Amino acid sequence: MKRKKVAVIGCCGKMGQVVCRYLLSHNDYELAAGIDSTRTGDDLGAVLGLGTTGIQVSGNLQTTLSDAKIDIAIDFTVPDAVVANTAICLQAKIPVLIGTTGINQEDQIKLDNLARKMNTAVMIVPNFAIGAILMMDFARKAAKYMKNVEIIEMHHPQKLDKPSGTAIRTRQHILDELGIKDESTAEQVPIHSVRLPGLVAHQTVIFGDIGQTLTIRHDSLNRDSFMPGIGIALSQMYSFTGLKVGLEI
Repeated sequence: MKRKKVAVIGCCGKMGQVVCRYLLSHNDYELAAGIDSTRTGDDLGAVLGLGTTGIQVSGNLQTTLSDAKIDIAIDFTVPDAVVANTAICLQAKIPVLIGTTGINQEDQIKLDNLARKMNTAVMIVPNFAIGAILMMDFARKAAKYMKNVEIIEMHHPQKLDKPSGTAIRTRQHILDELGIKDESTAEQVPIHSVRLPGLVAHQTVIFGDIGQTLTIRHDSLNRDSFMPGIGIALSQMYSFTGLKVGLEI
């Protein structure tokens, strides 16, 4: 089977670099392009500390998608850039996997409309770690029996969005299980955010009931923990059209 060509938008960022290294070692996908506003013109291998790859960091997304004949794009940039990046990809009928966090509801609606209009897939994944996805599923199940719950999410200081997308999605799972549709009652499930050096990505969901507590915790100790989820997400990009939020395993 021919390997699908992947472009990483934001290839010079912390997550972008990890994703690029992962794709370079993957059998089913080929890292065909890296797009970033920094290190433009440099060999991507120099950015990654891997020597020469022959892939030049580009600052022009539209031209690169066409020249490299990209099949799938992965966005790890910043919230303000996601809609514009995705629109460029969708114009070329290229599915987009978004790992950028902090995308507001208004922009999600724009992405949904764009994806539907172009009949192409866009997937937003708040957290690619398999353990984190299981944590959210377990929290949903627990909420059916233990309705008093709080969420503590802890990340490195460079994480800009607060609370995290994982915490927001966990809360939404819990509210859905409780049958709560009114957004004004979301504070029924409080989220506490911590940003400290030494942390990567951690979340604890604590349930309390008469005479007992239940704690569900997930820790990502390094960014490699997200790579198996990247592989699963890529395999799902041609199985739907429109916008999908969250990774199913």
